[in-house]
Amino acid sequence: MSGAPPGKPLPAAPGGGRAPPPPSSKPPPPSKPPPSKPPPPSQTPPAKPSAGSPAMPSEDQEAGPGDGFKVGAKVGLNELMAKDAEDESLRKYKESLLGAAAQGHVAADPNDKRRVIITELKILFHDRPGGDITYTLNTPAEVEALKKKPFVMKEKCLYKTQVSFRVQHEIVSGLKYVNKVYKSGIRVSKDEEMLGSYAPQPAPYTIVFPRKEWEEAPAGWLARGNFSAESAFVDDDNVTHLQYKYGFELKSGWT
Repeated sequence: MSGAPPGKPLPAAPGGGRAPPPPSSKPPPPSKPPPSKPPPPSQTPPAKPSAGSPAMPSEDQEAGPGDGFKVGAKVGLNELMAKDAEDESLRKYKESLLGAAAQGHVAADPNDKRRVIITELKILFHDRPGGDITYTLNTPAEVEALKKKPFVMKEKCLYKTQVSFRVQHEIVSGLKYVNKVYKSGIRVSKDEEMLGSYAPQPAPYTIVFPRKEWEEAPAGWLARGNFSAESAFVDDDNVTHLQYKYGFELKSGWT
C-alpha cells in the first residue's frame, strides 16, 4: 500500500487542527536607529579660527594707513598741468578745477613750508546773546592761547563750526577735521568731518559743518561740567597740518 513515509506526527493544536510551525532560528535584522537631529543654531558651537586666519578688528580699534588702503602716487601741481597739455578740453577742465593755481599763482611764501594754514576758527550759535565766538590762529602764540580761553555753551543750544584756511605750494587732497572731546580725562566723543581736496590760492577757503543741520548740545546735570578738546586737520597722506587744544563749559545758561 502506497503512502507517506513514516515520521513523527505533528502535535495537535489545542481545539483541533495542527500546531503552527516552530519559530525560525535566524535572529531578526537589527532595527535602524532614528536619524539624529542637528542641534539648533543657537547651540552649535562657533568654529575656531585657524592659525593663519586674520583677526577682525574690534570697534575700539581704529584703521591705520596700512589696513589695506593704498593712496595713489602724489602728483605735483606743475606735473599735473603738464600732463596731456595738447588736449585743449582737458586743459580747460583742469583750469576750472584748479583756479588761479593753474596759472602758477600758488600764493606761496618761500620761507613758509606749510601747505595748509588755518587762519580762523569760529563757533556759530543759533541764539547766543553775545553772538558767535571767533578765534584767530595765524600764529603759534594764538594757537597756544586757545586752550587758555574756554567758552560757555548752554545746554541744548544749536551750533556749528566754521573753519577758514589757506592752501599754498601744492594741492592738498583728502583734508579732514578730527575733533575729540574729553570729560574728567575720559573721551566722550570723536567726530570726523571730511573737508575735501583744495588747490593753492591767495584767498582763504571757508568751510561750515555740519553743512545742513545744526548740532545740538547735550542737556541734563550729568552732561554739564567742564570739557577739554583737541582738534586736528589731517590729509590723506596722514600729514597733520594743525593741531590745537581748547576747552568749554556746558551750563544750564549762557553765563
